Amino acid sequence: MPHSKKSSKEIKRDTPGLQAIRRGAQSRVAFKAGIIGGGKACYDLLGLLSDEKFNKLNIEILGVADPNPAAPGIIRAKNMGIFVTSDFRHLYSLPGLNLLIELTGSDHIREKMIRTKPLHISSIDHRGARLLWDMIQIEAERQILERESEKRLKQFLESTHDIICIKDIEGRYLYMNRMACKYAGITSEKAIGKKDSDIFPKRIAAAMAAHDGEVIKHEKTIIYKERMRIKDKVHHFHTVRFPIFNEHGKMTSFAILARDMTEEINLQEQLSSHKEYLENILTHSSDMIITTNLQDEIVMFNPAAERMLGYTKDEAIGLNVENLWKAPSERKKLMVEVRKKGGVTNYPAVLIAKDGHEVEISLSLSLLKDSKNNIVGTVGISKDMTEENRLRKLLIDRERMAAVGETVAGITHCMKNVLNGLKGGEYMVNVGLKHNDRALLMEGWESVQKGIERISRLALDMLSYCKSRAPNLILTNPLQLAKDTVALVSKSAEQKGIKIICQGDNIPSAKLDPDSMGRALLNLITNAIEACEEKTYPPDEDPVVHVLVKQNGNSLLFIIQDNGVGMKKEVREKIFTRFFSTKGSHGTGLGLCAAAKIVDEHGGTIDVKTLPGKGTTFTIRLQS
Repeated sequence: MPHSKKSSKEIKRDTPGLQAIRRGAQSRVAFKAGIIGGGKACYDLLGLLSDEKFNKLNIEILGVADPNPAAPGIIRAKNMGIFVTSDFRHLYSLPGLNLLIELTGSDHIREKMIRTKPLHISSIDHRGARLLWDMIQIEAERQILERESEKRLKQFLESTHDIICIKDIEGRYLYMNRMACKYAGITSEKAIGKKDSDIFPKRIAAAMAAHDGEVIKHEKTIIYKERMRIKDKVHHFHTVRFPIFNEHGKMTSFAILARDMTEEINLQEQLSSHKEYLENILTHSSDMIITTNLQDEIVMFNPAAERMLGYTKDEAIGLNVENLWKAPSERKKLMVEVRKKGGVTNYPAVLIAKDGHEVEISLSLSLLKDSKNNIVGTVGISKDMTEENRLRKLLIDRERMAAVGETVAGITHCMKNVLNGLKGGEYMVNVGLKHNDRALLMEGWESVQKGIERISRLALDMLSYCKSRAPNLILTNPLQLAKDTVALVSKSAEQKGIKIICQGDNIPSAKLDPDSMGRALLNLITNAIEACEEKTYPPDEDPVVHVLVKQNGNSLLFIIQDNGVGMKKEVREKIFTRFFSTKGSHGTGLGLCAAAKIVDEHGGTIDVKTLPGKGTTFTIRLQS
């Protein structure tokens, strides 16, 4: 309303547009509206609009949204047979909906409405809703409203963030609120009586006049989307033009309500651009990307997935993702881990393509969540590993063949040394027999026995190292197993002046493979004895090997400790390498490798601590 010192009666007489607004008969076409917020304001608005006096406002309420089912507006809407919902986004699908009235007063709800509503639906936020409310109140109080009501209306029109203008039939401005003046770059006093051609550039004025003419010609409410450049910035407006009729039903003027939608449209364009960007990534990704809902049904199936599995997108959408797995139960187990950890990466799996061939993949699977952190499904990104795995297997086979050749060469070398020893022993035996030399005969026979022992050890170590098998776990007394193993070598060790002490805690039986674990202990104890043989001890020190069995928390420990020659760093780093030996022709280089493999098959580890000249400690650690 322009600034004026006229009386209330003069304003009513000279400004028919404002008088018509107070009557509220601004349109012959209904607004189909949804209300966001079911509080007291909604309750009162539903009551007023249900009054027959307001029928000429042509406002039809299609639905009410509020998360509180006990809100007064929700209850009243239910009683009136109006659609209600807890999520205002459900209002968007109501047939014919063209207006949202936001009554919550929440900036968060307003921003969410802006981000999500379709562009064809206009909106009035809690500020604009105050205008609608006051206009209805003005209609209700038309006959008794005096100067104070005019003042309130003016204050509201001037405080709103929307553009509000009133023009006469010739297109002259009768009223322009503060926000309209701001966009037009003119004061209210200067705007009154002027046309668009007097204020705006020719092209803009012509477009606005054309829209005005449609409203005047058809005498009905029309909604437009308008674009205008203001101060080198393009603005987008959602504009509602509606006719204003006098008491006799004659159109005397029309009103314009415009909302600057630039921010909303830019935001929606950004969202659309982001969506297009993400879809472009999904389309051109070389990795298979599949998303599912909470029912494990496929929701998204990108082109890479089509290429890998042979299904089209239409064939895959809605299909239970477990149908793609070679072992559906495997995915069920995997989902337990995904729900527990939030996701897994590089999980090897096998899928079945449409034509039945297997596709080996490396899968990264994680939970898919919405903006409220609610789980809505899963997203899986998979790399086709079929060819890579084939090449890896080929490489492994070649490495295995190379290892076989190396093993054969190593065994041949060991056997050659053993055979040389046996031939030497045979020669001494023959000479001793020929000359009846018992000493030479016994020396030769001892050499033959050592050769037989080395062949036996080599065969057993080869079996332990080369044969891949799961241990036969049975309840075994760990301390008794250690004592039985020590008994096998204690006599020969004593003959060499080496003392073996076996001690341990009184611990319960554990699940072990006594044969293979005994073999591992025997190799480590024999290694300790040989380390003592290689050392020259001072007068105050005797060679000794300690074999200890202990319980440390949930771990079972076998400790083999000697005070022999110890090892240098470079030797320590190679002791578990196949065919590595510091004993020259007297060692096979397989004993410690076989022991480490046996411990690994039991799910355990071997730790080594050594100091040159002081000794070595091997610790086998098993979970009890």
